Amino acid sequence: MRQSPAAITIDCLRQQGVSTIFGLDGDHVIYLYDALSDAPDIDVVTVMHENNAAIAAELYGRVTGRPGVVMLTAGPGATNSLSGIAGAYAAGVPIVHITGGVAQDAPKEAFHGVDDPDFLQRVFEPVTKWSVRIEDANEIPTMIALGFDIATRGRPGPVHLEIAVSALTMDPIEAPAVDTSQLASEEMTVDTTGVMKRIDAAKQITIVAGKNAFWPEVSQSLVALTEHLQAPVLHVWDSHGAMPTVHPLSLGLWREGNSNEFVERTFDESDLVLGIGVRAGTESEIGLSKRLGERFVTIDAVDNPDVDQHINVLSINALSSTLDQIIESTRERETNPEIIDRCEEARQTFQTGLAVEIERYQDDRPWPISLALESLDRKIDPDTIVVSDVSNVKIWAPVQLRTFNSLTHLQSGSWGAMGYVVPGVLGAALARPDRKIVGIVGDASFLMGSNDFGTICALGLPVVIAVHADQQIGMIYYSLKQAFGRTYKTDVPPVDFIKYAEAFGATAIRVSEPEEIDDAWDRALSATGPVLIEFRAGHDFPRPYPIQRIIEQGRERLQAKT
Repeated sequence: MRQSPAAITIDCLRQQGVSTIFGLDGDHVIYLYDALSDAPDIDVVTVMHENNAAIAAELYGRVTGRPGVVMLTAGPGATNSLSGIAGAYAAGVPIVHITGGVAQDAPKEAFHGVDDPDFLQRVFEPVTKWSVRIEDANEIPTMIALGFDIATRGRPGPVHLEIAVSALTMDPIEAPAVDTSQLASEEMTVDTTGVMKRIDAAKQITIVAGKNAFWPEVSQSLVALTEHLQAPVLHVWDSHGAMPTVHPLSLGLWREGNSNEFVERTFDESDLVLGIGVRAGTESEIGLSKRLGERFVTIDAVDNPDVDQHINVLSINALSSTLDQIIESTRERETNPEIIDRCEEARQTFQTGLAVEIERYQDDRPWPISLALESLDRKIDPDTIVVSDVSNVKIWAPVQLRTFNSLTHLQSGSWGAMGYVVPGVLGAALARPDRKIVGIVGDASFLMGSNDFGTICALGLPVVIAVHADQQIGMIYYSLKQAFGRTYKTDVPPVDFIKYAEAFGATAIRVSEPEEIDDAWDRALSATGPVLIEFRAGHDFPRPYPIQRIIEQGRERLQAKT
C-alpha cells in the first residue's frame, strides 16, 4: 500500500513502541502532525517551549527506560531545544529528537533556515550520539530504526533525526524495508574471568555507584551484588538513588574533593573497588583512579569498549546481566557486622551533623529552605519521585532526602540546566501516573521553565511543585559572595506565586513560617490535581559541605549525648 512519507514516519514510530511524543507543531512538520491526527494510540503532548519538550522527554526516558520522543519544527523550533538535548547527552538518557528541516533545494534565508540546508544536522552533532538529515523519504524507516538503536545501545543518549520538508512532501510510496545490516549486532561476549578471580581473592570490596547505575534494572542488580559481596556502597553526586540510601550497606555520597573519614578508611582497607556505571574520563573516574590505582575497576555500558582494566559492555541490559553473572560466579560472603556498623555510623553521624546545621539557623528569619526539605524527607515513600532543579534546593536535596529506589530523586546532573523541574515533572508524571511526583525548585529556575505549568494544569496531573521563593538566584549569590565578598545582579523580581498558580486552576499554598511546613506538604501530597507550594524562605545560609565538617559536628553531638 502506498502511503505518504509522513504516514510512514508515524507507522515507524508505532513499530518502535512509541506511545507519547512531546512537541510543538510548526510549518515544517505539519505533515507529521496531520498524520498523527490519524494515530489515536500515540499521545501528543504539546508544550509551550521547545526546550521543555526535550527535558520532558529526558525524564520520560529516565523513568521508563525507553527513548523519550520529541517532535519539533525546523530552525528556531529545533535550536530552542538544544540545551535540553545537551542535558540528556550529559545524563546518558535516550531521546529520539525528530525535527523538520528546510527543503533540499532551499534558497538562502529560507523560512526557518540559514544559508546551509544542513546546519541543524551539524548544530546537534556535538551533543548527540548521532545526527542525520534525511532528504529522501525512502530512507525514513531505516533512519528511524537506526536512531532508536543508537539511542539505547552502549551508553544511552539522544539522537537527532532531521527530516527535510522536501522529503515529507514527496509523492506517496510503498513503505521501504528497514536495512537491518546497519543495526547493532548481538551483544558481544565479555570476558569477566580476570575480575571474577580478583573479586574472589579480595578480602574487602567497596562499590561506587555511578550515573549508569541509576537505571532500575542496574540498580536492582547492584543491590543484589552488594549483598552478595557484603560490600559497602558509595554513590556519586548524580546517581543519588542508584544504591538506596536506606539500605544497611549504603555508605553515602562520594564526590571528588569532598570526601570524609568513613570513605577514606574504607578505601584504605579495600583490596578492590568496583565502579558500577562510572564513566571513564569523568571527574569521578579520574579521581577514583588517581586515589586507588589498579585497585579500581569499572564495569560500565560504553559505546567503544577499548579501555584496559575495565569491563565494558554494550548496553544497559548487558550491564545488569553482567552484575548478575558476577553474583552467580563468585563466592558469597557472610554478613560483615563491622562493615554494616560502619555504614550505620557514617549515616547516623552525617544525619546528626545535618540536624545540627539546620538547628543552627532554624530560628533565623527568613528561615532556611532546608527546613522544608527536612519535612519532605519524612513524607516521601518508595512510590514518591522527587525531581530537583538547579538552585539551592539542588545543594540540599542529595544529602537530605532518603532514597528508596533509583527513581526516588532525579536531578539534572552535570549539565546543570535551570528550568528543569516544570518540564521534568510533566515527563515523569506522564511516564508513571501511579507515582506521586514532587518538583522542588527555586523561583528563578521555576520562572525559566514556567511556560508549561499551564500544560500540567490543563492535563490535570497530580504533581506537586514546591517553589523556594527567596527572590534570589541563590547559587550564584553564594558563589559571588564566597569568591568576592559581595554580590551583583542576582535579584529575582517578586512574584505572587499563589495568584500565578490559581490563574491556571491549580491549588496554591503559601508557607511563610516553618510551623506551616508539615501541613502544607500533607495537603499537597494528598491532592488529586496539580499543587504549587510557595515557600517564603531565605537564601543566605552556609551549604552543608564539606561533608567532613558535617560529620565532625555530628560526632560532637553524639558524644555529648553519651
